[in-house]
Amino acid sequence: MTVKEFVRKILVSSCVICTLISVFFYLVAAIVNGEDETLLDPAINLRQFLLILLFSLLVALANRLLTVRGLHIVLRILIHYATLLAAFLIVFVAAGKLKISGPAAVFLSVMIFTVLYAVCFTAGYFLLRLFGAIQKPEKNGGSTPYDSRFR
Repeated sequence: MTVKEFVRKILVSSCVICTLISVFFYLVAAIVNGEDETLLDPAINLRQFLLILLFSLLVALANRLLTVRGLHIVLRILIHYATLLAAFLIVFVAAGKLKISGPAAVFLSVMIFTVLYAVCFTAGYFLLRLFGAIQKPEKNGGSTPYDSRFR
């Protein structure tokens, strides 16, 4: 894979993730406010959108860690989770100035992030399997069935 292809994949993935997160925030704002005009008013400002865009870029880069074939899949998932948790804490808590103070609030935000990660990762895994991007594991251990040559 060339550098140009790698950058293109990262940017496309980042834009898709940013779009999904932004639409989610707009839908939550529409549900919470319960007004029809909510979708026309910006639910997030430019600074918040840029933070979402930065987080999406970091998520897209972290997703590339899942494609490293040299590591065991469990290790890849743990590294992916740790990278996303660090990105969340740096982008939204530190740069986003979320009002999280004290160890209990940090622990609660990490737990909420962990639950969201598990739900999103599981949903993504099953969607990728549904669309054929991930092959189902073979039940016979990867060996070919016996075919008799002498009859």
